[in-house]
Amino acid sequence: MGNENDIRIVLGSKRFAGNTNKDVSIQLPLVGNRRTAVEGDRSVIVDAEERFNLERQTNQVFRISGKITNVFNNTLSGKTTYTPYKENLYYTNPVNNALSLPGSPWEGIPQFDEFTFLRNAGITNHITYVPKSAKTYNWMMYVTYPFSSTTAQTMSYTNENFNVTNIFNVDQGVPFVIDNRVVNGRSLVLFYCGGNHNLQIDDYVELNININNKNIFQVYDLGDGSYGSEKNVFVIYDMKFPVNDILPGTFGNFKRITDLKNSGETKSKYYVRLHKILTNPEECNITKAGFENSIFSTKRKLEYSAITPNQVQRISTKENGQNFSYNFVKDIDISGLKDNNGKPLTQLFVSVINRGYYGWFNQPPVGQNTAIDIGWGFNFLKNTYDSWWDHTSISNKDNIPVNSYLANGQTFYYNEFLNVGDVIKGDFCEYNLYEQKEYVISEMFHKYSYNYNIFYDNSPINEPSGYLYKPHNSIQIRAFSDYLEFGNTEEVDNIPNYAWYSQFEETFIWRDLYEYGFVDGDNIGVNYPFTNGRHYPFQSIFFLQYPINRSTSVTTTLINRVTTDNCE
Repeated sequence: MGNENDIRIVLGSKRFAGNTNKDVSIQLPLVGNRRTAVEGDRSVIVDAEERFNLERQTNQVFRISGKITNVFNNTLSGKTTYTPYKENLYYTNPVNNALSLPGSPWEGIPQFDEFTFLRNAGITNHITYVPKSAKTYNWMMYVTYPFSSTTAQTMSYTNENFNVTNIFNVDQGVPFVIDNRVVNGRSLVLFYCGGNHNLQIDDYVELNININNKNIFQVYDLGDGSYGSEKNVFVIYDMKFPVNDILPGTFGNFKRITDLKNSGETKSKYYVRLHKILTNPEECNITKAGFENSIFSTKRKLEYSAITPNQVQRISTKENGQNFSYNFVKDIDISGLKDNNGKPLTQLFVSVINRGYYGWFNQPPVGQNTAIDIGWGFNFLKNTYDSWWDHTSISNKDNIPVNSYLANGQTFYYNEFLNVGDVIKGDFCEYNLYEQKEYVISEMFHKYSYNYNIFYDNSPINEPSGYLYKPHNSIQIRAFSDYLEFGNTEEVDNIPNYAWYSQFEETFIWRDLYEYGFVDGDNIGVNYPFTNGRHYPFQSIFFLQYPINRSTSVTTTLINRVTTDNCE
C-alpha cells in the first residue's frame, strides 16, 4: 500500500479562524502486487481444489487392491498309494477301495484346499503346515507390467473342421485356415482365424501365401453368417480367380494393412508381450472377504470311517465358493516406466501363478526345469484335445523355475517364487504404428498338471490333463484418447515425447493421455481415489480354474440355485 500524492490532513480550526472541524475519510489505493513469502506463515490462502488436482495429475504412485473370486470346477480324479494323500481325498470309489488289498491305490479328487488362495489346513504326516504362510502354499500373486515383447515365440493353431494344424512364429501374424464358397455367382474365400483379426471392411491383408499369384487383398466382408463370427472370420472376393482353385484347408498367416498407399507404416506387427515382476511374494496380503461367498455352491460330503483308509470319519470338500481380498503393501511408482511399445504406462497387471507347494502338481518333464505349460485362446478345441498342451513339449513353457523336496521317501515338486525383475510371457498382441494402438489377438493361459509319480490321474489316454487359468489380469491406470492427433513442432506446442513421426505424412502422430479423473462419453478414462500421495485402483478378478478337456461349443450350467438362510 502506498501514497503517490503525498496527502496531508489538517483540522479545520487550524486552517483559519472560525472554521469547524469535520470527519473526513480517504480511500487509500492498493498499489502493491506482491508479498514476501515467510516460512511458517500459515495465513497464505491456497485453492484446495486446484492444489489437489495438481498433485493428482503429477503423482504416479499406485497402491493396488481388489477382490478375487475363485471359481473352480474340480473334476479330474485320480488314484494314489501315498498314505498322506489317500487319507485326504474326496473319494470317488470308496467301497471298492476299502475292499481291495492293503496297499492298493485309493481313487478320488484332491480337496479344495489344494486349489484355494488361503489354505485352511495342511496334510497330516506330509509336511508341517504353518498358518501364517497359508497364502504362500498354493498361489503366488504379483504386480507386473508389459515392458517388452518377443517375436521368437512358436505357436500352433488347429482347425477342427479341416483337421489341419498351422505351426508358425508369432511375427508371421494371425493364423488362418481357408474355405471357399460361391455366393450369387461370386467366388468368395473365407479365412477362419485363430484369435481376433481386428479387421474392418475395406482394410487390406497381406498373406504369407499366394492366391492366383497375389498375396495382398482387400477385405470384402466379415463373418460367415454365424453368431459372433465377425471377430474371427473375414472374406475376400476377386473376380480374377475361380473359387475351385483355392483348396479348403489351406492355412497360413496374415498381417493387417489399413492403407495400401502407405503399407510400410500402416502394416501391423505381431508379438507376445513380456511382463516384468514389480513386487516380491511377501508384498501381497490375502484375506477372506468377510462372510462373502460367490454364487457358486460349496460341495462337501461325509466320509464314513468304515470306508476310509485310516478308519477316520471326516468331512471332505470338493468345491467352495470363497471370495478373497488382496492388497499389495508396496507403492508402485511408474515414473520412468515405459510399456512394450515405448509409450507411457497405461496398464498394470495382477499376475497369478500356481505354486503347488504340497506337491500334487508341477512335475517337470525329463530334462526341463519348468512345469507350467502356456498357450493361447486358439489352443482350445471343441471336440478333442490340442496336442499343443502336451506336457513334454518345449515350445509351451515359460520362465517359471521348479524346485522339489523329499517327504516320506518321495519327491514332490513346486514352482519357485519369482522376484522383482523376473520376466514372464503374456498375451499375443498386434500393434499398428499409424493407429498408435495395441490390440490383444489372444489372451495367454497357464496349465498345471498332476505329479503323476505320486497321483496318477484318470484322464483318457493321449489326452493332456491338467487345469487351466488366465494368469494376467489387467488394471487400467491411465488411458489414451480414442482419437489421433497430428501436428508439427512449428505449428503445435507441447507435442509429447512419445509421439511418432510419419515419414509418409510428414507429421507427428499421437494419442493424448487423459487426465486422472476424466472419463469420456465412450467410458474411456480412469477415476480412482487419490489421497496421501497415491492412487488407489481397486480391481475385481474372476479367477476361473477348469479342466483342459472342456467343450467350447456347448453351454454348461455352472451356477447352482442360490441357497438362503434365515437372514436372507
